[in-house]
Amino acid sequence: RPPSHYPPPPALAQSNMAAAAVSEMQISSQQARDILARAKESSVLAEKAQSDARNAVKTIEAAAKVREETQARVEATIARGTSFDAEWEAFKRKFDELTKLAFDRLSGIAGAAATGARPAEVISEQRVAQVLRKSKNVVVLTGAGISSESGIPTFRGSDGFWTVGSENYRPQELATWEKFNEMPEELWKWYQYRWGICRKAKPNPGHHAIVQLESLVENGFTLVTQNIDGLHRDAGSNPDRLCEIHGRIDQMRCDERIPGSCLHGLDLSNEENIEAALATIEPTPAAAEDEAEERLPCCKRCGVRQRPKILWFDECYNEAFYKCNTVGEAMKACDVLLVVGTMLTTGLPSRMISEARKAGAIIIRMDPMLDLEDPAFAGMLHVQAKSGEALPRVVEELRRLRSESLPPPLASIAIGDTAPALAPAVVPAVAAAAESRSPSRSRNDKLHAAVASMAASRGTSKAAAKGRGSAIRAAGSISVAAGSGVAAVKQQQRKKKMGPVNSEAALPAYLADAAPCTSGPAVGFFVYGTLRPDDDSGAAWTKDFVEGMDSETATLAGASLYMEGFAALCLEKTRCIVRGALLTPKDKGSFDKVMAEKLVEADRIEGYPDLYDRAVATVQTASGKLQRAYVYHRTGRVDRSNCPCLADGDWMSRKR
Repeated sequence: RPPSHYPPPPALAQSNMAAAAVSEMQISSQQARDILARAKESSVLAEKAQSDARNAVKTIEAAAKVREETQARVEATIARGTSFDAEWEAFKRKFDELTKLAFDRLSGIAGAAATGARPAEVISEQRVAQVLRKSKNVVVLTGAGISSESGIPTFRGSDGFWTVGSENYRPQELATWEKFNEMPEELWKWYQYRWGICRKAKPNPGHHAIVQLESLVENGFTLVTQNIDGLHRDAGSNPDRLCEIHGRIDQMRCDERIPGSCLHGLDLSNEENIEAALATIEPTPAAAEDEAEERLPCCKRCGVRQRPKILWFDECYNEAFYKCNTVGEAMKACDVLLVVGTMLTTGLPSRMISEARKAGAIIIRMDPMLDLEDPAFAGMLHVQAKSGEALPRVVEELRRLRSESLPPPLASIAIGDTAPALAPAVVPAVAAAAESRSPSRSRNDKLHAAVASMAASRGTSKAAAKGRGSAIRAAGSISVAAGSGVAAVKQQQRKKKMGPVNSEAALPAYLADAAPCTSGPAVGFFVYGTLRPDDDSGAAWTKDFVEGMDSETATLAGASLYMEGFAALCLEKTRCIVRGALLTPKDKGSFDKVMAEKLVEADRIEGYPDLYDRAVATVQTASGKLQRAYVYHRTGRVDRSNCPCLADGDWMSRKR
């Protein structure tokens, strides 16, 4: 057979099988390596996919959080609605709280009482006239309220929206230099719209009354207005004493914040630059008939755009355009600040209030809106009325007061016991109590010393002082009150020295129809100084004297209140009044006994009859009743020409 047909030897067969096995093993190793390589590659891809998945999850979570926050903001915005006004009011409240806190802390540092200012009080138009008559450095501040009576919308009113494209803006958002710089053409159109409203307005009776007040107030006054309408000038107010602190809408000027402008880089409160600043002012042109044709004017000198001569919310006051320094100087000497139609929310008016309080000036606010609980209005005297209605009445009353001399003539007083103060059976008990009681002279000594010091400094002799004191006593609704035995003896001695006195004083005008109450015994005490229950001077005798007594606010007509280091009331032929309180015994069952004890105590405190005289006069209470009351006065003892007078007749208005 052929060799190929022979079976291989056993050894060769085994060798072939081994080779085949090795060959198969080599193939399997390559495949294994390939598989391993692919596995590694898959592992990398898996890790990358896993990482991408983790990142994707984080991105989704972050997006969800952003979406939730955005949704929350949107919902909050929707819930707030017109949130700007709410936030503005919240800001004002917070600012007031911080101001009050700072004031309290400063008061504590200075050792002053931390009780704050006296409560706000509503007063009559007649008292406003009285204050203006007796003041020499008056400042008048007016706001949007007086212009609203001429038909000009208030700046923060609901009709103040302006639409640009699809956006609605409030005046507070538009009235900034930043917004004007952002869209000057649109803002110019808005101001031209407002200028169109102001051009149609005319001064109202309030504006004209202020012009008349200028000629009736001693030394005139500085008029400060927040209004930009120019109505005070149109009414005839003195332009030299008019400070338009927020500018004028009928004027435009060069924009100093634009490089290349006439005023760029200048200090507009520096007197050296004022003339240059004023030279850039030009009248605002009439608005175009077609709003689309309205164009922002440019300065004729430098070519830079013009701007309204108006102070914006993001700008500071300066002297050149807003007279802020002039206002500051006026406030330093101010003794009365009359505020008409403003909520006092802007910077300079708020500072004016602070300066007035610091100077001890009387602050009177006239506005139809009144909140006596608002801490911002504490310490102020308020007239709740429209200025166009109240100011003309103030003018008429001031004219009547101007017919009186200043100081007015003293009231003539008839001496005698024609109007006994107490029931006859009680008078002996009072006299006995006065004789047996050893009075404390601490306050009397102080008053004697104060009077002596003042007399010495003014060159008035003791004899002259006695002469003035012995020349006057009460008449009409006022009569000298009988009291303790000692006082009665001294009164008789004075009567002998004086001889008969001609009683020529007529009943004060305010009490002309009060004849039934112009005679009879006293039902209480009219207190106007340290014996008032609300006295804040810290007098040691106040608490004891008012104990067991009811108190009601009251006024005494035909009198003025002077300061000699202490309260000194003088009875005068005047329409002016003094404000105080009527104290009457709470226990009506022991009325005579309480009145007798209080009379002795009051005589001791007031130093009667050495320092004060005593009369029975008719006073009017806050409830409208006319009552007879004891009044301790220093008529004829005060050098009124050189002694400070409390213009509103209220001890609480004295300078601390």
